[in-house]
Amino acid sequence: MSKLSTFTLYCSPSDTWEGIQEISEISKEQLIELNPHLSNTEILEAGIPIDVPLQVKLKFNKARISVAVKTPYAIAQEELLIGVAEDHRLGHDNTRIKIYHGTTSGGAMPDEVAWCSSFVNFCVEQAGLIGTDSKAARSWLNWGGSVPKNDWRTGDVMIFRRGSSSWQGHVGFLADLKGERPLILGGNQNNRVSLASPYPYSAILDVRRR
Repeated sequence: MSKLSTFTLYCSPSDTWEGIQEISEISKEQLIELNPHLSNTEILEAGIPIDVPLQVKLKFNKARISVAVKTPYAIAQEELLIGVAEDHRLGHDNTRIKIYHGTTSGGAMPDEVAWCSSFVNFCVEQAGLIGTDSKAARSWLNWGGSVPKNDWRTGDVMIFRRGSSSWQGHVGFLADLKGERPLILGGNQNNRVSLASPYPYSAILDVRRR
């Protein structure tokens, strides 16, 4: 089989070999040949990265939008239950965080690289939607549509300013508006996926929804 240009897909719980074959228009055997790293070719586990032909990326994303069975926030809640945290041992990284990074431009990175945006992007793509493909928190200012304050709800993507620079930021999913600070379900909060209130309302740059 000649070498194909590919992009990496992180399987959602609803993905099957049959579905990927139909959209990719190549056989299961060809897909397996593109993915020699797979130890189990009988089933596709959620979160497993597989390479699929690049030329069908948009077609694949549109198909996944139509069959999405979970919201990005629901995916984030599942990741919270896993207990994902940075591995601070010398020379070690949490593979799950590298998977988050792998959904964004530049690919997998060590877990000490800021990963709040990569986490949100992973959750959005796992839900069958198109993210920003960026490791930058403020990239989410251009995603979806802005939501007025009186319509904010659980699961919205909330972007904060961080520090005094024009590029630093933080992004996560709105969990609750009670209290002096919004409660956020996000990655890279205390070096882990967590529910936290890291920033005040005054630091909110925007709230987005698609």
